[in-house]
Amino acid sequence: LNRSYNLYDGIGLFFDLILKHFFIIFGYDPKLGRLVPLFFGILSIPFLCYLSYQINKKESYLFTAFLISTNWYLISYSQETRTYSLTFFLAIVSIIFFFKKIDNKLNKNKQLVYSTLYILFTFLGALTHLFFFIIIISQAIFLAIQYHLYKKKIFFAFYNILAVVVLFFIFEHHSLLLQLSIKDWWVPQVEPDFFINYFFSRFFGSKIMGTIYLLSIIYLIIRFKRVFFYNSSKYLLLIIILFMSYFLPLIYGFIFQPILVDRYIIFALIPILLIISLFTLNLNNRKIKLFLLMVIIISTLSNNYLEIFERKHTKPEINKILNFLAESNTNTIYLKTAKGWENILFTYVKLTSSFKKNNFKILNINEISKNNIFWQICYQQLNGFDCSLDKRFKKFTIKKKIKFHLIEATLYSKNV
Repeated sequence: LNRSYNLYDGIGLFFDLILKHFFIIFGYDPKLGRLVPLFFGILSIPFLCYLSYQINKKESYLFTAFLISTNWYLISYSQETRTYSLTFFLAIVSIIFFFKKIDNKLNKNKQLVYSTLYILFTFLGALTHLFFFIIIISQAIFLAIQYHLYKKKIFFAFYNILAVVVLFFIFEHHSLLLQLSIKDWWVPQVEPDFFINYFFSRFFGSKIMGTIYLLSIIYLIIRFKRVFFYNSSKYLLLIIILFMSYFLPLIYGFIFQPILVDRYIIFALIPILLIISLFTLNLNNRKIKLFLLMVIIISTLSNNYLEIFERKHTKPEINKILNFLAESNTNTIYLKTAKGWENILFTYVKLTSSFKKNNFKILNINEISKNNIFWQICYQQLNGFDCSLDKRFKKFTIKKKIKFHLIEATLYSKNV
């Protein structure tokens, strides 16, 4: 818990707790940790299909299953030991129980059960990522529209949302204050070309794929624009979530400081995938329907083929560089990293398969002077891409330098 607050100001707290107890049960291994996001990534598939069927009880849920199962962005984050797959899953569950609890046909006992489940999973979602409040705010706006336009009774549902907010402030007010106190956030301001792409190239694997999906959803929204506002339609919430996922971070970014990152709004894929799957199959024009289906299916499968067989490295190749160093005559290494990350990088490297197979010795910074020769391993991103040796060790000179993706190893030898 202390490490979670020190490194991330408590963001992703629920995921950290799950991961901690998973390792307690199954033992610690960097690769083993990937099973946790993989589990939630797989679990999201049937739940999104259920949400699709809940909104429109037709066979469009089958197309929903295809879209989520083949979305490379979701696949990639199901491979990383990070919170985003869990955030995506909890967003789906929150929306499911939100629709359940506003169903006026249910008796009081069922409404109470669904309200309790909504509060629980939505609160856990807020504990997983602060941007989850976009989902909560969108639900509150949806309820306000229901009351204003259709005179629906929304007060009980609104109290559920209020309960989530109160619970979050009770448990996470410290984390929230830490986040709001950050003056120099690492996120850059959005570029002008963002407004013709909206992260769709990131969400769907390439500029071509992003263009196909962006044009598809724009066409479907325009084609079915009346449906979204027809008699308290559930489709309206999808539009609100999609709009707020971009609008709220952008407004905050322009007024205070930039905060919009594609993975922070991973749940924007929920309305995107649902709108495309639900409305494509509702097109009356058979030729347009078949054309759109063929373009989406063929392009998606082709993109996945390229991602699987032609994918470039995006993560630091730590195992690869350790295997290379194992063949050298020096097995002493020093890990250069930013303050606060020393123990994390040390633990990760020590428990990789390459480290376990070879007789490496890791130095701390105070032990460097006692050695005549050593390898410095620098994870470039953690060091702001500055991989130079600390200035206090002027007696050492560079003998060799090896680079792999985002990782650099430099052989230093002491001048005699």
